[in-house]
Amino acid sequence: MSSRGKKPTKGGKKPKKGTRAGDWVTADSDAIRAQLPGEGEVFGIVIQILGASILLVKCLDGFTRQIRIPGKYRKRLWCRVGDVVIIMPFYGMNPDEKGELVHRFRRNEVQWLINNKHIPEDFIS
Repeated sequence: MSSRGKKPTKGGKKPKKGTRAGDWVTADSDAIRAQLPGEGEVFGIVIQILGASILLVKCLDGFTRQIRIPGKYRKRLWCRVGDVVIIMPFYGMNPDEKGELVHRFRRNEVQWLINNKHIPEDFIS
């Protein structure tokens, strides 16, 4: 007999972290699902990449904020200039200047948001 113990078993697939099931809006006519901002969150558009996972974002509420990409998104989520994002301002410490990235939209989701009047069309251009 061997004194090594039990042989390790293989693991299965695990659910992804950070998914919020109740935040999706669907329309019966299209198959596009888009996340809408929650309480305290704002739409924004990336206007400059500053490096070190810091972005300069023009927000729908009129402020330009420096936002950071959280650690769980750093390697998975790539942002470019012109991307539409949802951000969470840092309330309590410079909410008009700093924030954190919550979600980045794909092109078809942005078109869905424009068509359903969640963001104005002139905000994107």
